[in-house]
Amino acid sequence: MTEAEKKYIEIMRRKSGESRLKIALELRKLVLKMAKAEILSQDPEISSKKLKRKIQERIYGFSF
Repeated sequence: MTEAEKKYIEIMRRKSGESRLKIALELRKLVLKMAKAEILSQDPEISSKKLKRKIQERIYGFSF
């Protein structure tokens, strides 16, 4: 583990559970936004149903 990672963990441990959850949810939102943008850049005409499935596959490894 790098010093930067150790410092990050130290900082996160000082935060409240609510604060850590908020950060995690914001990171999740960012990841979904990035995945959507990448998929749309490859297929701008994709249907919303297919886009949702591709995002699920990218994030979870399978679609529901």
